[in-house]
Amino acid sequence: MKIHIKTFGCTANKADSHRIMQLLASQGHVFIDNPDSADLVIVNTCTVTQTTQQKVLKYINLVSGLRKDVVVAGCLPAAQPDILDDIDCPSVTPASLDDITDIVGSNFVDSNIIGSNGITAPAPHDIPILEGVTGIVSISQGCVGQCSYCIVKQARGKLVSRPVPDIVNEIRSLVRLGAREIQLTSQDISAYGMDTGVRLPELLHAVTAVDGDYMIRIGMMNPFTVIGIIDDIIESFKSPHIFKFLHIPIQSGSDKVLQHMNRKYTAEEFKYIIDTFRNNFPGIVISTDFIVGYPIETEQDFNDTLKLLQKMQPQKVNITRYSPRPNTTSSQLRDLPSWKKKERSRRLTKAHHTINRELLKKRIGDTTHVLTTEVGKDNSTIGRDIYYNNIVVQKDIPLGNWYDVKITGSTITYLIGEIKKNDR
Repeated sequence: MKIHIKTFGCTANKADSHRIMQLLASQGHVFIDNPDSADLVIVNTCTVTQTTQQKVLKYINLVSGLRKDVVVAGCLPAAQPDILDDIDCPSVTPASLDDITDIVGSNFVDSNIIGSNGITAPAPHDIPILEGVTGIVSISQGCVGQCSYCIVKQARGKLVSRPVPDIVNEIRSLVRLGAREIQLTSQDISAYGMDTGVRLPELLHAVTAVDGDYMIRIGMMNPFTVIGIIDDIIESFKSPHIFKFLHIPIQSGSDKVLQHMNRKYTAEEFKYIIDTFRNNFPGIVISTDFIVGYPIETEQDFNDTLKLLQKMQPQKVNITRYSPRPNTTSSQLRDLPSWKKKERSRRLTKAHHTINRELLKKRIGDTTHVLTTEVGKDNSTIGRDIYYNNIVVQKDIPLGNWYDVKITGSTITYLIGEIKKNDR
């Protein structure tokens, strides 16, 4: 069969889609880029916000309207099993990720669509995921939090951490296959091992002991699961194999809002985490997330968020306008007007752009060591320095190599550089 897969959402979803492709390819199926020519379309969904959910449903309606057989997987059917009832297409079949990634056959779709009953697939992590020179490794699934606004736990469930030896073997395989950047992903990286007793620092010690020339990018960590093991995480980050990059979402600068969100930390604790990492790793790139327009957020609460942004000056910021999700605590509250959420989002975005423009401009003239990891647009190449800065070189050069790059320009989101003559 010719299969097209469409992925929405986070790096974990991206990893799941790769796993689905590997499992079905092992059964002889072929994946193509054009859904129009496909026999089957698999939609790996995200439902973290109402906006994303609408995009997903629009796409499902589009491909089902092409009279394609459609398998809907991922967070949307897992968290909202009745969501597809309004789609007037009998060929749309909901499927849990476990159904697809653990067994290919009648468990998730009629046998005449995929194959005969009882076809089993390799174990979910038997085949490493490698895109170019970048490997993706999922270390756990689910989380230990219970945030008032979040639907992800309904989709991903409680924390289940993979054994350390399995993760180490997967990384060792990726390095042998040529991976130079390895992205560790999960719903909350620093929650790893809270179900087993083997915590993240022990995992990082094990994976960075793997021989080879590679770098590890650590995914999102929740402040409340970081703070109890921060000293050990700091020690782990000292490994030369780890990018000095910290993705740690704050969501709000107001303790009142954070408490109502059930985030289990304060703004001061968040600042302490950032300051501790910066004291140990000057130049570290901080990435954070904000939700604006949470139902109880007042103008003062928003101003607290704005002040925190300006004080902490994170370089990467994801700003999301609050949207109520089904069966969450906050969905029972009266939503703020859309215009107010939009206005606050614009103000926060403007402040972030001003901060980032100045932060990146200061790098012009520097020379930095860059690992090339992606093919860019218009014959360019994208690389990362030790702090995971996004650096664009206006030249087509091989991936997976280190170059000394002089920073010649900047934008709001990335640096521009050229390779020094002795590296050309």
